[in-house]
Amino acid sequence: MIQVSYLSRATRPMSAGDLLALLMHARRSNQASGITGMLLFGNDTFLQVIEGEAEVIDGLVQRLARDPRHEDVRILSRREVPQRQYSDWSMGFEQVGDRGVNPIEGLRDFGVRFDFDALTGDGSAAERILDQYRAPHWDPLVRELDARDRLVADLRRGLQESRSRSEVAALVLESVVDAARDRPLTAEHLRLCESALDALRQR
Repeated sequence: MIQVSYLSRATRPMSAGDLLALLMHARRSNQASGITGMLLFGNDTFLQVIEGEAEVIDGLVQRLARDPRHEDVRILSRREVPQRQYSDWSMGFEQVGDRGVNPIEGLRDFGVRFDFDALTGDGSAAERILDQYRAPHWDPLVRELDARDRLVADLRRGLQESRSRSEVAALVLESVVDAARDRPLTAEHLRLCESALDALRQR
């Protein structure tokens, strides 16, 4: 598993609708691809970290470099990681202004701005910003959506399991009905019925 962080410039001003569309697309795509990470945006600057399987992440980085919403994509780091640091987030998100950078230890005395030129000149500042935002700060809307998606996934699994058990039970009942038409039921039919009943009582 690898983790890649990068900086890029926005090619045009990004409205709230633009950012929301970008974020929702990233979340759907990342969930399907097993990618987790965080996106920070401010002053027409994207700072993002993504993690997942190397082939998947490298492919995404190549697509990002061709994305017309970005330019000057600069890879800050590409490293192997033993485990995910953003495991709960298909894509955490925060809009960052200069006020958001000032409280960060090691940056407050140096007047570091959250913009492309400043962060390109100091890769360690970008890493400190990501560290600051990773744990305690992430968009509550994303948290709510992630929780909703996990609930939907759990419900879908439960429905699929229930449907599977019901299908098995229906097959057993069909076989018992078919058998009863032609001959007396046997102990084997009783065992089948008991098995289907157990399956329906599970969970």
